[in-house]
Amino acid sequence: MITEEKIQVLNSWNSYFKYDPTDSGSLERKFFGNPFIKPVSTLTNGKAYSLMGLRSTRFLYAPFEKNIAWILSAAPGDEDELSNLLERQIEECKKLGIKRVYYSNFSPGYFFPGIDREKYAEVFDSLIQAGFKEDSVALAMEAEIGEHWYEEKKDDSVAIKCLGETEKQEFLEFIEKNFPADCFYRANGVLSEGSLQQVIVAKVNGKFAGYAMYAAGEGPMEFAPGERFGCFEVSETHRSMGIGTKLLVRTLNSMKANGIRHTYFLWTSEKASHLYLRFGFKITRQFSIMVLKL
Repeated sequence: MITEEKIQVLNSWNSYFKYDPTDSGSLERKFFGNPFIKPVSTLTNGKAYSLMGLRSTRFLYAPFEKNIAWILSAAPGDEDELSNLLERQIEECKKLGIKRVYYSNFSPGYFFPGIDREKYAEVFDSLIQAGFKEDSVALAMEAEIGEHWYEEKKDDSVAIKCLGETEKQEFLEFIEKNFPADCFYRANGVLSEGSLQQVIVAKVNGKFAGYAMYAAGEGPMEFAPGERFGCFEVSETHRSMGIGTKLLVRTLNSMKANGIRHTYFLWTSEKASHLYLRFGFKITRQFSIMVLKL
């Protein structure tokens, strides 16, 4: 159902986030209809909005984060509208016993890892004014993979291949044991609604050591084949063995074999970015992940 509040948020979003327009379906999937988030009572003030919510129910096997709130997106409106709205929301958080507020790494369903302070300085400044500090920086990267040749080097100690039909349960158990719940959510989505060709796994001595995958990543067909690279993980006990490089090369070649000539992701660290730079990726944006400690 499209309410006046949702219409206001949609209009304000598309008026302000000119590089990143959205639609009612995306707002519904990621915030208003997201079963894992409970919105705070006040989301708008004039033309400003702040999509702040709390964890409504436990997300898979992740601990229940009862003392954390998230802002998934905010727009400034006129004059001090956003600052005044944030002040009200923060007071509500204090009454609810919230200890930290993040912008905007909620799982599942974040729009962006944080705020692009270069393109949307007004929101960044309002967050700083409200007491938020930069917690970390997420780098978005892209590559025109059709322009590159990715050589796969033979290594008998590591098996790199597409996930097999009979390996699905063991694979999901491997993710649950080693990686965050968001990785499980996305991998399970691809196994349920996508193709096994989208999942490349590494095995050492017959046991899973890591994996990489790709999907559309957005919209109602988010788990179908597409340009968004990730998740991409190697277990702690198998790092520094070159497995990540082998997974990346095989996955990019799998994407190309399925007619995909461009790829991107929204979130990596500065340290991890060096691997991608070697394979034709370029840093396209930087997102500041903000935190307010109450």
